[in-house]
Amino acid sequence: MSTRVTIMDVAAEAVRNSGYNGFSLDQIARDVGIQKSSIFYHFSSKTELVAAIFRRYSNDIFAFLDQTTIKEARGGDRLMAYLLESRKLLEEGKSICMSIALNIDQENLHAEIIDDLAVFHETNIKWLIEAFELGMRDGSILEEGDPEEKAHAFLALVDGAQLMARSHKNVAIYDTATALARSRISL
Repeated sequence: MSTRVTIMDVAAEAVRNSGYNGFSLDQIARDVGIQKSSIFYHFSSKTELVAAIFRRYSNDIFAFLDQTTIKEARGGDRLMAYLLESRKLLEEGKSICMSIALNIDQENLHAEIIDDLAVFHETNIKWLIEAFELGMRDGSILEEGDPEEKAHAFLALVDGAQLMARSHKNVAIYDTATALARSRISL
């Protein structure tokens, strides 16, 4: 594995565990086992590093959304896959979705990262709206209503459940918080 990728992996874990303000390049260098100056060979600043890891993270999540759309024919199954993937991001309550971690510290972020966060949010909402629309048509979602409202509420629920599970270091809190949403999906 290249040093650049190792730096990105360690920094991504640091952001998901501690947020933008919760890590330093000094700590990343120590964790990677390199001099801090070596980070600057690959990234000109903390901002550039975080932008790179968030773009990589976004691409991974967007690939998950695309794969789930192909793999799951029913809207409810797509939502269930989303809930399960979001749960995996918790890593037993030690971590959260990178977009949540960065949004918490948004006042300290460069405009480029804030723009990337907006695209990430919009992409997830659009995908969720489509999943709710499909689920209402195919009967796999057991309630009616506006798919856009449902998508926003669903994402807020998932993000809030992740925050609470991480703050208590207890993934069961995520499961409890998302139980009602899961109960409205017909299997």
